[in-house]
Amino acid sequence: MNLVANLHKNILATVTYYDVLDFPLTSYELWRQLISYQETSGTDKAKLKDVILALATPELQKKLGQKNGFVFLLGREALVRERIQREKLSARKLERMQKLVRILVFMPFVRMIAATGSLAFKHGKKRSDWDMFIVMQARKIWIGRFILTGFLHLIGKRRYGKKVEDRACLNYFITDDQLEIMNKDLYGAHEYQTMRLLYGVKTFARFEIANRWISRFKPQYGATFLQDRFTLRESAWKKSMQSFLEAFVRGLPATSLCKDWQKKKIAKNPNTQLLGSYIEASDQALVFLPHPRGPKVFTEFKKRLSF
Repeated sequence: MNLVANLHKNILATVTYYDVLDFPLTSYELWRQLISYQETSGTDKAKLKDVILALATPELQKKLGQKNGFVFLLGREALVRERIQREKLSARKLERMQKLVRILVFMPFVRMIAATGSLAFKHGKKRSDWDMFIVMQARKIWIGRFILTGFLHLIGKRRYGKKVEDRACLNYFITDDQLEIMNKDLYGAHEYQTMRLLYGVKTFARFEIANRWISRFKPQYGATFLQDRFTLRESAWKKSMQSFLEAFVRGLPATSLCKDWQKKKIAKNPNTQLLGSYIEASDQALVFLPHPRGPKVFTEFKKRLSF
């Protein structure tokens, strides 16, 4: 296929996909999030200037609009104002989330914390919760999750029931010996390319290497060199305090009961049996997505996409 025509298709596919998410893109974001429509394993890499030049061609101007530096499908310029408002709101929420993470870094066996979902992509709403992606030390995921969840519940920051706004949603735990994400689809590529690292730089570097599959969908995917402004510094005294708490927890006789109790509770949860849900409860991953967004977004993307 002609390289120019292929780039045009990828640009249109990308704008259309993010239109499903009600999210207009800047030219840089369009280049960074560029979708390889044919999933050609990174061979569709483009330069930023190529994307900017392509947006000026008559072929794409017939289908795409631009306003205040944002690109969107024709007729969707109202999304620009909404995006600006949500971005400001998301920044304030991430600042509050970061304050909480300053405490959570002391929790036993926590090796990385990142924000995911709409908040990470600067598109949160007032009632948005805080989707947290947690990496635990290998073989400590059950006790680590138990302590972290219990602590957040005690301080009133755990999401449950109707208590949603500005509360931690603990729906994704993995261990540092198995960092590769299993749900490898376009939405997963979007979700984990746009995650905002809050703590655990070294573990995050390994996470990016383990998930190079993302480049099949997003050719621009690669190692992050510029640290996110919300990423907390790691220090020796924080590590010492965490190590002290971990040594204390290892000495508790009840830790072996955590796994059995949690597995029974997960099995009894009605959401575990929902059709289309993605639930995993193993020694390497504890994932709770009763209503995964990916399939619905992809179905709507295919409806809107037209070349």
